[in-house]
Amino acid sequence: MKRLLVLCFIIIATVSCKNQEQPLDVATTEDISTSFVEDENTYKGEFILLEDAAVLTGKSEIYAVRIDDKLKQLHELALPLQKTKFDMVNVILKGELVPNPLLLETGEGWEQMLIIKEIIEVTPATSAAVVAPIN
Repeated sequence: MKRLLVLCFIIIATVSCKNQEQPLDVATTEDISTSFVEDENTYKGEFILLEDAAVLTGKSEIYAVRIDDKLKQLHELALPLQKTKFDMVNVILKGELVPNPLLLETGEGWEQMLIIKEIIEVTPATSAAVVAPIN
């Protein structure tokens, strides 16, 4: 439960702390929304992996991501693009949405889980807001 709360806090803090004044040539979060890109099985959004939870977020959707070999491959591609382990990266993935088994078992988590079939693109987040403690 604590991990879920921490993960939700990180996602909310990341989304709400983004700089609102961006040059016109910089992509906005609306460009990185989880949406159907080429077909119904292609998803675009911001990805993060923390301890035992992986999440793909978009403009209005949040999906759990199944932890398997494809996720580990995606994480290895994302690591060099992250400044801290809490930075999200932009991804384009092909996959399949299924009901989240964790939600069915425990009642916690997101409604749907993405099973990654193919990693199309991994890029750094366009605006990484770092939350630092005030001394």
